[in-house]
Amino acid sequence: MVDFQSREPRTRTEDEDSDSESADADGETAEEETEQAASEAQPDEQVAYAVVTVTDDRSLGEDTQGDTVVEVIEQSGATVVTRDLIQPSYDGIQNTLATLAERRDVDIVVTIGGTGVEPDDVTVDALDRLFEKRLPGFGELFRRLAYDQHGTGVVGTRTTAGVIDGAPVFAVPGTIDGAVLATEEIIIPEAPALAEDASMQSSDTAVR
Repeated sequence: MVDFQSREPRTRTEDEDSDSESADADGETAEEETEQAASEAQPDEQVAYAVVTVTDDRSLGEDTQGDTVVEVIEQSGATVVTRDLIQPSYDGIQNTLATLAERRDVDIVVTIGGTGVEPDDVTVDALDRLFEKRLPGFGELFRRLAYDQHGTGVVGTRTTAGVIDGAPVFAVPGTIDGAVLATEEIIIPEAPALAEDASMQSSDTAVR
């Protein structure tokens, strides 16, 4: 998990000042120093995900949707620290997501499935009461992108996102193309910044 709270500005020591002066004496340019500093500033840590599939029609070993999302996340260079498959139960979803959001080794939670309008599509309803802050732009942007593939059929998805106990949680559709679109095009690019901001807000109100 990325320890967002432990990041502090790097201060120069007398030895580093001396090394810098020596480098200048050897002809090192200001541009080279800038590139080196930028490289050193890159964090070695990775954003850590929890992936949860909500379904009652297959087992974890048959969960192609979950496998695909995990693959997309790992190909981005991030890590998946836990993977679950749970039944579409209101209480079960709430308990599972609340527990995952509290974990210190989880930065982002992605749920797959249960975002439609069928009777057992209860993921969005279960999450609604847990969200401390909502991220309406996620669902809006997803439906805008999905419209190019599915047209007006996007009105049937309630894809949503919000923050639970300082952890961004994204509820994506149970279809492979929908889950990949949401994860690859929106979640992965925005996860680091959102996780950092949400974690900072959480630290001001409670100790995770």
